[in-house]
Amino acid sequence: MALSFLDVIVIVLYFAFLLYFGYLTRRTKTFEEFAVGKHSVPAMMVFASMAATIIGPGFSVGFTAKGWATGYLFYYLVLAYAVQVVVAGLFLAPRLSRQRDCSSLGDVMRKKYGVIAQLLTGIVSVGLCIGFAAVMGKVGGSILHAITGWPLGISLVIVTGVTALVTFSGGVRATIATEGLQFSLKSIAVSILLLLAIVKTPDSLSSIAERAHELTQQGLQGMNGWQIFGIVLSFMVGEALIPPYANRALGAKTEIASKQGFVAAGLFCVVWLAMVALLGVVAHGLLPADTSGDDVFVTIAQKVLPTGLFGLLLAAVIAIVMASQESVLNSSAVAFVRDIVGVVHSPSERTTLLLAKISTLVFAALAVYAAQFAPSIIDGLLVLYSIWAPTILLPLVLGLYIERTKPAAGCLSILAGGGSSIVWQTFLHEPYGIPAILIGLSASAAGYFVGQMAGLRLAAQKQGALS
Repeated sequence: MALSFLDVIVIVLYFAFLLYFGYLTRRTKTFEEFAVGKHSVPAMMVFASMAATIIGPGFSVGFTAKGWATGYLFYYLVLAYAVQVVVAGLFLAPRLSRQRDCSSLGDVMRKKYGVIAQLLTGIVSVGLCIGFAAVMGKVGGSILHAITGWPLGISLVIVTGVTALVTFSGGVRATIATEGLQFSLKSIAVSILLLLAIVKTPDSLSSIAERAHELTQQGLQGMNGWQIFGIVLSFMVGEALIPPYANRALGAKTEIASKQGFVAAGLFCVVWLAMVALLGVVAHGLLPADTSGDDVFVTIAQKVLPTGLFGLLLAAVIAIVMASQESVLNSSAVAFVRDIVGVVHSPSERTTLLLAKISTLVFAALAVYAAQFAPSIIDGLLVLYSIWAPTILLPLVLGLYIERTKPAAGCLSILAGGGSSIVWQTFLHEPYGIPAILIGLSASAAGYFVGQMAGLRLAAQKQGALS
């Protein structure tokens, strides 16, 4: 990818500004500040952070690729994601915000199901966040590789390594501030990109609409009912209250701030996904038919954006990848310290903060290694969704609403859901086309019911013995 001198200057200046902005915002002195920003994050910052995650690599580069290949099919399917964010904002995030003594999801699970459930939640959270960091790092590394020509491995190390160093010095509030800045820049740049693409394409608006319909129909014909159901279900529940989102809810200043931030982000998602899907469709009038889907976003930007603005968009894309990585690395460090180390040992405040910071470097290294084996962006996200929802989501949601929860219910739900989903997907390869997330959620629900009934029966027996 040939860059003009002005594009290079813009990229360098943008990252210099980010370093200065980071210096101003990254003064973390306690673990609580590192983990949940002292529970003082206002609604606007919750929204900006959530929106920044939405416009990350999956829902920009990856979703443009889906628009290129299948028109508006994935937009209709992934509207389930927007519904999920709004529902979480109305019914779940405010309840998490009430847990003012919690710094992680594991803390919440411990209050409901005991220390073993906290440990299991910590293990799943750390693994999931490393997976997200790997998928995001592959996108950022690929873009840097295309810009510079450097080997992909080195590009991965640079993007994820710089992110880890930034995360090392900051906390969740600093991360949210950075995400808000990058959200504003990228949303404006992509809006300009879409408008210029529509203006410069030789196709008329009616031709674009016709092509969108044809691509959508072709994509629909290439999928069976189970696949469609699996995608909708995955986006409906697969990313609900994952650690970075849960930390936003836990860090919110009030329940109202949590609700408003989540709902606004869900509504924004509806508009954003329509924009990037349309960008993929419009690109057919400007790019060769053999263009790789994952390259469409950057290639169309290089073709239609003026010099300087293209460099700014590239910088914003890499920066938003880094911001998303920063968010999940921060969450993995919090989960590791609170929900794994904290189960067996209670270090001092200073040691806890240092351990959280150092663990971000270790997890970043693991993410760089895993990124070399990561599939395409959306496919990688779907794999992670199929693990998260069957393990943690169901017992977490039920725990927020059920008062008399039993430890066995939470632990059995996590083990049964996660184990069955992994076996069904990895070893059995989803026989009959039935999605692993559906099998996992069913097993998770069964495990919860068995554990809850057994716990209630045991409690009744003990009460009878005492009387």
